[in-house]
Amino acid sequence: MSARTILVFLVALIPAAAVAATPAPALQPAPPVAILRLANAVVNASNTDDAASLSNLYTSDAIVVDEIPGFVWRGAGAGIAWWRAVEAFIRKEHRHLKLVNVRVSEFQRSARDAYLIQPMTIVETGNGPSATEWGTMTYTCHNSGGTWLISSQVWTTKP
Repeated sequence: MSARTILVFLVALIPAAAVAATPAPALQPAPPVAILRLANAVVNASNTDDAASLSNLYTSDAIVVDEIPGFVWRGAGAGIAWWRAVEAFIRKEHRHLKLVNVRVSEFQRSARDAYLIQPMTIVETGNGPSATEWGTMTYTCHNSGGTWLISSQVWTTKP
């Protein structure tokens, strides 16, 4: 076997060796129950039209962003104010919302802050044909004194 043949063989092995040396991506940690309860409370409040259940879930400097007018709500009452705006919008349109296929696609955290993405489908029923909207609810949460609260909540529609 010639030196050139051996060299070609070794060069051909380099990409395979590089792939084998690449570590597998780390598994994301599961969100703590306290954070899941917050995100699930938003889904439940939406599905049951219960704005009051959103009280005491948000930090004093929380921000909620959505595509419906007021677009942004701030403070500890941001969740309730946001849902009241959603209620007004869907009542005006004579629609009902149901959040389905809700799951966690990404979760990261530090000691005091966390980031969670929940892809979901919103099914709208009522007057006229049903409609479906796909998107994500992205949350940041903050732990203060051992209590997790929502510090931001952003709805983004998938194109």
